[in-house]
Amino acid sequence: MEQQLNQRIVYLDVLRGFALCGILFVNMPSFLGDRSHAMMGEADQWIRLFFDLFIQTKFYTLFSVLFGAGFYLFIQRLRQKGLSKMIFARRLGILFLIGLVHLCLWQGDILHTYALTGFILLLFTKAKPITKMLVAVVGQVYTFLIYISIYQYANEFGDESSIEENDFLQSLVASRDIVGFIHDEITVQLPQSFLNTGIIWPQILSLFLIGALLMERFSTRPPTNRFLWWTLGISLLLTVPSFVGIIHSHMDVPDGSSNLFYVWLSGRTLAITYACAVALLVRAGRMRWFAGLGRMALTNYLMHTLVFTCFIFLSGQFETTPLWQGLLLVFLLLITQGIASNRYLKHHAQGPMEKLWRKGTYGNKNH
Repeated sequence: MEQQLNQRIVYLDVLRGFALCGILFVNMPSFLGDRSHAMMGEADQWIRLFFDLFIQTKFYTLFSVLFGAGFYLFIQRLRQKGLSKMIFARRLGILFLIGLVHLCLWQGDILHTYALTGFILLLFTKAKPITKMLVAVVGQVYTFLIYISIYQYANEFGDESSIEENDFLQSLVASRDIVGFIHDEITVQLPQSFLNTGIIWPQILSLFLIGALLMERFSTRPPTNRFLWWTLGISLLLTVPSFVGIIHSHMDVPDGSSNLFYVWLSGRTLAITYACAVALLVRAGRMRWFAGLGRMALTNYLMHTLVFTCFIFLSGQFETTPLWQGLLLVFLLLITQGIASNRYLKHHAQGPMEKLWRKGTYGNKNH
């Protein structure tokens, strides 16, 4: 039983590290300034297609499910120690504050969304599995209806690019006006981020609940390799129609609403494929290198923003840096973080931000 527990925790760390890598790939175009497909070179257009097929929406899905799994484990530990679930509420409050600070540099922060949605998740600590499942299904159906409505509108009235260039931010970066940049993030981008949270929280909550359900189900009986292979194959097969839609959309309006729908849909199924593949590889003794990244996910995630913010201001380029150049920085950063994280964890139990988060959660008490 203890060996199964250790293997499960290693799997969660590896999958979190793997998902963190995908999150950086997803966020990189936004860090550099999103550009319409028409403004990209041929190499960047192929990169964008690859991203839409294999990366976009797949990894925030994994990360959200992992948050739900972590929630289940955290609540179980609190119960075993006879502690109040309000400790988790305090943990969410600290995460929200970190997210607010992060929003001052980048509007794409997800931490504040996770924290706010996490408070709703606390209502399900004593809910039965069937209740969690029903709410999770409702959340996914709600999101599907939003995307399918956008898709149908685009088909009926004509699809068009959803990317709008931000000349104001471009001028701030070009003039190295970091104060003006932060002011714009706080006064303009931050309210938009909260508005976005108000729209997407049912989807995030549903993914949290799915993660909690899966962890509860597989805590006592881990899935067999046969089950993982079958699930991997079926989810990959179910992804094919979405792939066809994405490729077709890239021949028409690559950054339009139709493509957005297919990219979201592929994220539901391909995330399952990735999760099963990672599980099989971990059982085969592979991918342990990603565990360090996963154990220091918060530290590394925040470092992504810091590095890319420094990059755009040092270069003075926003919405002009090619994606292929951004990819080089992504690979360099992830390799550096992987090496640094694994070395750091040989001498420390947690990463710097993880330690701060834990101290804020428990205070000086040792739990």
